[in-house]
Parts: sequence; structure tokens; C-alpha cells
Amino acid sequence: MNLRTSLIAIAISQAISLPLLADESEIERVVINGDFKNESIQTLSASASLFTDTEINQRNATYLDEILAAAANVNFTAGASRGRFVQIRGVGLRSQFVDPINPSVGVIIDGINYSGLGGAALLFDAQQVEIYRGPQGTRFGADALAGMINITTAEPTQEQHLKIKLGAGTYNSSEAGFAFGQGLTESTAAHGSVYQSKSDGFVSNPYLGVEDSQGRDEVVGRFKVAQQWSDEFSSLATVHYTDINNGYDGFTLDNSRTSVADEPGQDNQLSKALALNNVYTGLASADIAFNLTAMDSELLYSYDEDWVCNDAAQPVLCEAGLHDWGYSSTDAYYRDRTDHTAELTFSGKDQSWISGLYYQSRDVDLTRQYTWQSQDFTSAYKTENFALFGQYIHNLDEQTRLISGLRLEHYEGNYQDNNTVNDTTSDTMLGGKLAIEHDVKDRTMIYTSLSRGYKAGGVNGEALAKAQDEGLEIDPSNHYFDPEYLWNAEFGVKGTSRDNRTVLRLTAFYMYREDIQLKNWKVSGQKFAGYLDNASSGTNYGLEIDGSYQITDRISLTGSVGYLETKIKDFVTSSGLDKDGDEQAQAPKYQYAFNAHYILTDHISANIGIEGKDDYYFSDSHYSKSDSYNLVNARVAYQRDDWEVSVWARNVFDKDYAVRGFEFGNDPRDGYETHTYVQYGEPQVAGITFNYGF
Repeated sequence: MNLRTSLIAIAISQAISLPLLADESEIERVVINGDFKNESIQTLSASASLFTDTEINQRNATYLDEILAAAANVNFTAGASRGRFVQIRGVGLRSQFVDPINPSVGVIIDGINYSGLGGAALLFDAQQVEIYRGPQGTRFGADALAGMINITTAEPTQEQHLKIKLGAGTYNSSEAGFAFGQGLTESTAAHGSVYQSKSDGFVSNPYLGVEDSQGRDEVVGRFKVAQQWSDEFSSLATVHYTDINNGYDGFTLDNSRTSVADEPGQDNQLSKALALNNVYTGLASADIAFNLTAMDSELLYSYDEDWVCNDAAQPVLCEAGLHDWGYSSTDAYYRDRTDHTAELTFSGKDQSWISGLYYQSRDVDLTRQYTWQSQDFTSAYKTENFALFGQYIHNLDEQTRLISGLRLEHYEGNYQDNNTVNDTTSDTMLGGKLAIEHDVKDRTMIYTSLSRGYKAGGVNGEALAKAQDEGLEIDPSNHYFDPEYLWNAEFGVKGTSRDNRTVLRLTAFYMYREDIQLKNWKVSGQKFAGYLDNASSGTNYGLEIDGSYQITDRISLTGSVGYLETKIKDFVTSSGLDKDGDEQAQAPKYQYAFNAHYILTDHISANIGIEGKDDYYFSDSHYSKSDSYNLVNARVAYQRDDWEVSVWARNVFDKDYAVRGFEFGNDPRDGYETHTYVQYGEPQVAGITFNYGF
């Protein structure tokens, strides 16, 4: 309680320290839409981070996980070719295997819901990336228990635009992107882009004689057409094509980047998506928007389970894999996923209110090919969401606003597999937000809010099947898991100094997780099953600060700091491990990121950045941890007219740091004693990039 009180006291003191601020019209505004209305991040009554295309380019980020470290209290895990599982304030998925799992952190790209499909988050031609921390129960619903990531790519305009990007770097990496847009008629404009990135990856495999067993080959194409049918009616059509063909060879028995797996895995995604957004403004009292999306995705996630080769002719490389010692197996998950959404909204002309209807269907068909199965495992999981939502902004006076929002969502799921499991779930969940915003002075705002998010329950299909077929004694109460709810209380301060040189955003928060969903495992000899279990509750609280400071006309500083305390309450794993009072997984106590931008001459600029985070638990089912680490990034750019050449490096000092970890026995040479095995993140990478655009 003393800590939480001190956090609020700090926030109040920051508000008092920014009494004189500039008029809003003097500040360049980047518009976001996290609270149903177009506004600046400085006026949003929620904790959020915003990355523009300029900031993305300064990190030479090509994928979402390459900018996440710059956001306070945002973490990610890999266990795949990319860090595609995101956690916000310690809440979020870490992996997905057999069971269908509902995301805790949503990902929206151009209005299309890619939640659970993180491989699509390539950033070429991205206009901005918005990261919302805390439940977005009114705006986004069931996929946004912990927060939401919203990526917006370049929009069609009547002006002609051209963008070319070419790059090459270490690990045989290369990239090429092209984007073009212009008006087609007086009422029609189009914008399209295509981008490909390749790399050998960061793992070599001397047994196979290759350097790219975790290589990357990623292609994304996006196309938009905007049509102004009349003064009152407009449409925007969006088409996405994403083709990811990446290797997955991340774990080794000696925790190195040298693998001897004889059958490395794959991490592939082929997604085709369409969105149609229509807006009608002809009514006197309200605007109407009707949005439709559809997406079809084919996914493959596979890996070599033993991590080694089985070849007597190579006794040194394959020692641990020889049949007299160990075992040999692979595991592959083929998923076909189809999504459809429809949303109808009515909103006030002054953006003071909105109401709407939302529908989503998601069908996921899984085929698992596993060495130890007598036949392929197949399952089908069909879900439907229906939601009613609304929000109203009431002006209490000229400086104070009351925001109230609610979302009622009904979720139905049907699960069936070839192990004769056929079950349905049905949940009705309520989320929302109540906030007060107050303008202390021009361009200084304080806010306090209470929001509630939710995440649907479901069926533990693997646990049910193995309880039936393999005789694992899994308590019937664990055949299903209940919805999780998250209450979030915040107090925030946002302000900009009179001379526009200082921008500050500070948030203190307290979250209470009700029926928290945690991963559990039942192990009996060589038999095991994973399933989701509900702990009694959990608490997450802390502080987030981010902003920028223009030190001189040529030197600027941006940065963020996050502090996080988490606890699990009343949870005992199936192995008897009592986790009551322990920290939650993927929740480092501190994170920071600072970047200095220096304009050396009219044409040359330099960036130097440092970022780091505290240690944290990899999982809620054991006590293995990631070490704390600090990384340095750098970039020098030469710009003239419409083109730029930059030389850049990330992780300059080549520090090893883990992005996924497990604790179990997998080495036959020591009798399968338990060890911590980790997958390493990006080593030192460097390259040169050419950008041209107008």
C-alpha cells in the first residue's frame, strides 16, 4: 500500500511541475483512435506508447518485436522464429501448441484483427504503431485483456507518393520494399506496397552443413483504395497478403547458437485478408460506419523435439542423439484459421458519444503430426462473439470531462477432435471504462480511470483426450477453464512545456486479475498433458513514464521507464509447486529505453540508444529465469533531398539474452536431469539501408 501511495504522490508532483504549457495548436499532433475518437496521445486518458514511421526507421525495425523494448512494461517471448507473443504489464500468452487459446494482447493491422497471428506484424510502410496498456474492454473487447497493439499503414491520398527501401546486413540479410500511391480520379485514390526481407537467422547447423536452419523469408503486400462516393459517403478497401517462410531451430542442449538437429522445424504463415470500411456523414445528428473484414490463414509450426541428430557416422556431433542414448521425434502443428468480423457504429458529430454492434466468427482447424501418436490428431474450434458497446463523454465543465463506456459481449465456442471430445462453452462478459480527465493548464492533463477487461474461457482439449486415452488422472474441474477478468485503476499525468521542448506522460496503475488463467502440466512417467488452469487471483501494479526532451536545437532525447510488481494468489501446480505469492511470468520489475538523436550537420545525423530489463520468470510452472540485460543500438544517417543512406547496428556489444526458456530434462547423457534451456534473442546485427521517398 505504501508503494502504491508513493506512486500516486510522484504523479501528482509531476503535474504540479508542469504549470505553464503551450497552446495545443502550436504542437504537431499525431492522431490516434484508441478511445473511439481522433485525438493526440497527450489527451488520451490511458497509458499508451506511439511510434511514428520516423522512430521505426531510426531503429531500422522491420518487425514488431524490434521496437517493443522501447515501450514501458511491454515484453515478448519467442519459442518461434520471431518474438510473436506479447505481454503487457506481465499479462499475455507465451506459446500455443494443441489447445485453442484466446489472446490477451490484441494486434490490429489496418482495422483487421490479427490477434494470435503475430507473424504478420511487418513494419514496412507503417505510418504508426500504437501500444495501449491496460484492458481495452470497451473499444476492443475479448482480445484486449492486457492491452492492444494497433498498426496503421500508409493511407491513400490524392498526392503522389513513392517510397523505396533497400538494405543489406550481417547474417546474409537483405530487404527490399516499394510503395506507391496517388489519386486515380478526383474521388478515388490508391496506395500499395510490397516488401521482402531475408536472413540466414542466428543459428548454424554443422550437422546439416547450413547457416540458415532458423532463416527468415518474409513477404508482405498491402493495397488500399479510397473512394469518395459523395460529400457524405466514403469507402476504404484494404487487401493484405502475408507470406512467412521461416525456419525454427532455436534450442540446443548446450544453450548455444550451434544446433545439430537433424529435422529443424518451420514457422510459416500465409494470410490473405480483406477489409471494407464505409462511413456515412449525411445525417444531422450522427455519423454511421459499417466495417467488414475477412481473413484466411494457413499456419505451420514445427520443431525437432530432441534437438539433436541420430547418425552413428557422426559420433561427435550426434553423441546425444544416438539411439542407444536417447530418442528422436518431431512435432508439427498445421492450422487453418478463418476470421470474419462486422461492426456497425453510430457516433456523434462532436465525437462525444458512440454506440455499436460487433460480430466476429473464428474457425480454427488443427492437424498435429507427432512422432509418438499412432495417428494424426485433428481438432476443430469454432467461436462466435456478439457485442454491444457504447461510450459517452460528458463535459462537467470547461476543463473536466467524464468518460463512461460499456461493452457486453457474448462468446460461444464449440470444440471437437478425433479423440471423441465434443464440448461447447458459452460466456457472457461485461467490460468497460469510467474515467475523469481534467485540464490543469493548457496542454497539461491529469486523469484517473477504472476499466475492466475480460478474456473468454474454453476447453482443455488435450487434457480431456489424454485423460481418456492415456489414463492421466486430471481433475474433471480442469477439463475446462473459466473466463478471466481484469480490473485496472490508473492515475496519469500528460503535459508539454510552453516551449514545446519537453513532453511527459506518467501513469501509476493497479490491476486485479480475477480467475487468472495460468498454464499447468500433468506429468506421469513419460505421459504429460498441458492445460489452462484458473488461479484465484493476481495483482499487478507499477509505474510508466515516457516522453521526450529537446536538449538543444540539434540534440533530442526520448525515453521510457517501466516499473512492475506482480503476484499470484492461491495457485498450486499439478506437481505440487505452491506459487502463492510468487511473481507472474514474463514480468520484469523494471524496463527502460533511452535514445539520443544528434543532428551533426545539415545532412548527417546520429542515434545512440540503450535499453534493458530486469530478470523475470519464464513460466508460472517453474522457477527458471531470464537474466537481466542491457543493450546498445546505434545509427548514423546521411540525408539529402529525397534520399537517405544509413548505417546501423542493434545489440552493438553482442550480448546474449534469452527470449524463451523451459525447465525440464532433455539430455540422455545425464539421465534426463532437469535443466534450464533458453532460446537467445537477436545478437549483434548491423547493416546499411537506402531510403528514397517523396
